[in-house]
Amino acid sequence: MAELVEHSYYLVFVDESGDHHLTRIDPQFPVFVLLFAILRKDDYVEKVCPALSRFKFQFWGHDEVVLHEHDIRKPSGDFLFVLQKPLRERFLAQLSAQMEALPATVVAVVIDKPSFASRYSAPANPYDYAMELGLERTHRHLATLGKPRHRTAIIVEKRGRREDMPTWNWPSGASVTVPTP
Repeated sequence: MAELVEHSYYLVFVDESGDHHLTRIDPQFPVFVLLFAILRKDDYVEKVCPALSRFKFQFWGHDEVVLHEHDIRKPSGDFLFVLQKPLRERFLAQLSAQMEALPATVVAVVIDKPSFASRYSAPANPYDYAMELGLERTHRHLATLGKPRHRTAIIVEKRGRREDMPTWNWPSGASVTVPTP
């Protein structure tokens, strides 16, 4: 008979900012960031989800909209309303308040791409490198919080078919369960 796996009290969400290319580096944003947000499941269910739903209901009347930075920064689709300055200011102020109130521990790996590319003759893929460092630090942090041998779900943001294929052999938008020590 299979043994029931004990799950940790935590969730880890992973998302990126910037692109991981080293051959064409945008001088306006020459960094790659991979962020790991560690949340207690109780906080996620009791605080984060209800607050985020209330926020979305206020602007869209439902909570099915996905908050993508690119769509907000360069308004398109569900975010065309932010072209109106008063609505944009209200939206951004309330979104910032949501982020400030987030009961999370953040592990961020920031790579200065020009420096990274010049340091090595054959540099690793920044996404892979950041994922390895971030998982290591997240694992270390979780080890100080939880009971040994519990499993923690890691939810990795879907990046796109082409970007997801070569890295980590995880399904796009994967939820990966890994044991904590």
